[in-house]
Amino acid sequence: MIILVLAAASAPAREKAASAPNREIALTQALTMALDYSPNIKQSLAAMDKAASRRKEALTYFLPSFSTSYGWQKTQNPPEFRTNTLHVAVNENNIYRWSTGLNQPLFTGFRISSQYELAKLGVDLAEVNLFLAYLDVALKVKEQYFLHLRNIKVVQVAQEAVGQLEAQLQVSRDFHEVGMIPINDVLKTEVRLSDARQRLVSAKNDRALSRARLNRLLGLAVERPLRIKDILKAHPVSLDFQKFRLVAFNERPEIKAVDLQIKQADQSITRAKSGYYPEVNLRASYDFTSNDATLGGSEYNDPTNWTITTQLDWAFWEWGRTAHQTSQQRADKRRLQAAKQELVDEVALQVKEAVLFLGESQTNIVTATTGVKQAQENYRVTFELYREQLTTNTELLDAQLLLAQARNSYYNALATFNIAEARLQRAMGQGLARVGYKPPQPDTSVWP
Repeated sequence: MIILVLAAASAPAREKAASAPNREIALTQALTMALDYSPNIKQSLAAMDKAASRRKEALTYFLPSFSTSYGWQKTQNPPEFRTNTLHVAVNENNIYRWSTGLNQPLFTGFRISSQYELAKLGVDLAEVNLFLAYLDVALKVKEQYFLHLRNIKVVQVAQEAVGQLEAQLQVSRDFHEVGMIPINDVLKTEVRLSDARQRLVSAKNDRALSRARLNRLLGLAVERPLRIKDILKAHPVSLDFQKFRLVAFNERPEIKAVDLQIKQADQSITRAKSGYYPEVNLRASYDFTSNDATLGGSEYNDPTNWTITTQLDWAFWEWGRTAHQTSQQRADKRRLQAAKQELVDEVALQVKEAVLFLGESQTNIVTATTGVKQAQENYRVTFELYREQLTTNTELLDAQLLLAQARNSYYNALATFNIAEARLQRAMGQGLARVGYKPPQPDTSVWP
């Protein structure tokens, strides 16, 4: 079995995190925990073990096979040699025979060699599928990690909004008591505060759900408390589509998997064409024959005998069966070649989509940052004016709402940027650099 290069080094860290519910977990540690726990990855590891055993099984067909058998034969009448006047027994009623044999294939029309190559390619394909499983799990963890961070921020924004509205409500009540504003303004603030409290409850539920989903990916109980490191930030990223597309064509495991399947199709064609050729086998046997169950001496039989046989078998007419089998495999290869072209086009589209999505999120971050600054200043000025009764209660409510929306937009833009970057890495067949993961190396051993 291939094991993660980092598994041994990260195990103590995982155990320490598991034993401390309040310990802050970074994204790197979360990735390590998820890759180690994932049932999908364990299924892929089992499939790779199966492929490795199948390759070793295919190798055994090159080697001679040995067999042995022991038999007893009883006849009603002993065998006789007869003439017109003479009946002579040539054996007894009971015959015991122990035979040990060897069978060595000499030529099978390249059937055995093609089966072995198919099995070898199966190992490579299983390794590619394992790497694909790692990439998919890593992307899910990153997406859920940043979504949970966003939901944490949304809860903070909702709590601040509730606090601001509570303060505004107190000021509005004070103004109403002295007759500076009508009761209608107080009621508007109370309604807005009620809505903000409902949004806070909804935001907390979203935060609890995203935490449960992340816990599930990490192999933790869904109800378990979880603290994660705040890395909800942005940084400059180049948007070179041509470069990213070339990287994707070279790195995407899906493309490598189809290439291996095409090579398997070539070997399947060779295996199907083996029916055109004769099959040659070498057989040898060593026999013990006796009229006694202990294989002792016999009056009628030589106790030992050996034989060596070279046998050629050739089915030269089967009504086109081999041709039809070969045609099926060639059609399968054409199907895989068409599937590869479709996959290459889809990969290019995925990279383009990820680049556009990332560029959009970068622009939105700049816009959202400016929006937050403007909304904060607008709320500060409006609140001061309201305290001096130079503006209306409605203007202050609108300023508070704009501030909450601007902050949510900012955190949404940050989360979208980080998720877009993770998806771009996945589109290029990358995304495991954070945990120092290296793709598994082929198992070159012949025997267990």
